[in-house]
Amino acid sequence: MDDSGHIAVLVNPASRRGAGAEHADAVVGRLTERGATVRTYRGAGPDDTVRLAKEAVAAGPEVLAVVGGDGTIAAVLPHVIGTGVPLAPVGGGTGNDLARMHGIPPVPRDAADVVLDGARTLVDTGTITGDDGTVTAFATIACAGFDSRANERINRMRHPRGAARYTLGTHLELLGLRTFSYRLTLDPGDDPVETRGHLLAIGNTRYYGGGRPILPVADARDGLLDITLVEDVGRLGLIGLDRPIRRGEHLGRPGVRALRAASVRVEAGEDLVMYADGEPVGPLPVTVTAHHRTLTLCLPRDGGRP
Repeated sequence: MDDSGHIAVLVNPASRRGAGAEHADAVVGRLTERGATVRTYRGAGPDDTVRLAKEAVAAGPEVLAVVGGDGTIAAVLPHVIGTGVPLAPVGGGTGNDLARMHGIPPVPRDAADVVLDGARTLVDTGTITGDDGTVTAFATIACAGFDSRANERINRMRHPRGAARYTLGTHLELLGLRTFSYRLTLDPGDDPVETRGHLLAIGNTRYYGGGRPILPVADARDGLLDITLVEDVGRLGLIGLDRPIRRGEHLGRPGVRALRAASVRVEAGEDLVMYADGEPVGPLPVTVTAHHRTLTLCLPRDGGRP
């Protein structure tokens, strides 16, 4: 059968503790209903994701649609960048923050329509380079501190599902709140920023943790990283910032520092692991770098965000 011009649909069977499979069926059903030729790549477990992504891209699809969360997209990212194959995040994961940033509808049939009808738009990506030379690509936000420790806790939790897991894990991490000694070296020539703080978020997009706009004015196409650093405000101060952060109204509040740079070296006086796209990357120190418009996404023509 000639299926040139096909749509590849990559499914992470572990997404949302297995609930992503139903989401995938709805996406594939809608694409087929509209006359698209679809090749589905569905592995036996999350370890298959990278292998199947390579196989799917090598087949030369018109679009690679990914059913899964931000971690699934992060695993696929290195095998899509530079290939010319547009990536379509169609949801089906727990956080779905890349999809949220760009206005991808949460309903699978509507997300499938974006695959076929959406604009092909270039957006920024980022890389995290460890001192050992390891390079990790990411699409949304990297974090180190309270937020990465909460993410680590959330990844270990089995219940509840969905966004509620992020809320519960965050509240539990507050009970053992720590303060870290950050040293940030921005673009060459700038003086380092040194301060005690609780959390650090660096990225191309606005949301992490299932919809928290920690970088509320980030532009995914400007070639720059937005940075939010919450300094040592204590447990009550951090609790007091919870509602402003959820509303994206925290910039300018006491103890909240906003920065912007094309790259930033991150060091800390304590042992910290950086997370990106909801997945562990490696220990600090690292250098985070923005890469201008290196990924093509399928985005809504009338309502997607920059």
